[in-house]
Amino acid sequence: MWKELVGFRYVLDRELLRRMLHYSFPILILGIAGILNQVADKIIFPFVYPDKAEATIQLGIYGAASKIAMIMAMLTQAFRFAYEPFVFSKSKEKDSREMYAKAMKFFIIFTLLAFLAVMFYLDILRYILGRDYWVGLKVVPIVMAAEMFMGIYFNLSFWYKLIDETKWGAYFSLVGCSIIILINIFLIPVFSYMACAWAGFAGYGVAMLLSYFVGQKKYPINYDLKAIGKYVALALILYLVSVYLPIQNIFLLLGIRTLLLLLFVAYIVKTDFPLKQIPVINRYIKK
Repeated sequence: MWKELVGFRYVLDRELLRRMLHYSFPILILGIAGILNQVADKIIFPFVYPDKAEATIQLGIYGAASKIAMIMAMLTQAFRFAYEPFVFSKSKEKDSREMYAKAMKFFIIFTLLAFLAVMFYLDILRYILGRDYWVGLKVVPIVMAAEMFMGIYFNLSFWYKLIDETKWGAYFSLVGCSIIILINIFLIPVFSYMACAWAGFAGYGVAMLLSYFVGQKKYPINYDLKAIGKYVALALILYLVSVYLPIQNIFLLLGIRTLLLLLFVAYIVKTDFPLKQIPVINRYIKK
């Protein structure tokens, strides 16, 4: 490629450099804060837990149990790779904000579905881990909810990129990071790894809410909060029912939880995915 790099004079465009740094430097801060959010608890834990020997054991239990919740992280990461190019490609279209609102709605729907699937079949998924780590499975719903908040925060984050005010992303990430670090420092000595799980939940939750409320002033998008709220409420109710079912037989319990999951899927189909609109299936539906 050397021919492409010769034959002209190199000039430093200071104005372009200034604009590039103004846009991208806050994103760098955002990225560093985001990485710190994911590893801060594991860095802090050995320093603040009272028993240094026990700290290694507790941290191992937390790390192992959290791996099951990484299903949500994989889902949000896959969405991120597909969604980011889509956002910038549609930003000039008239109905772009409506498309962003729909994308948010369906992202939440499918992350809730993933949450319920993991939690309903946790009695099977736990065999991924050794029995000694099962005691830490109580962090799985909290960590999964935190990952969901992070995904929603990412979904919301495009408004400041589209209006070239990326500084807001740095602000939100630093606030969330500060909350996570402070909760870990003060509560790990008392609540062990449960503090780590709730720290992520609180940090990502606050960053998500800040991005939403500031974004509605700077770049308003009409999210269907009523429909989203119904999905969240239904998922929460189904999850609580599954947790408090007074059934000891594991096969019967899994059968009932499967019915609860199918109930959530049926609500999705009835509300947002009518069978008549699904290719192949629609040919068998009477008009």
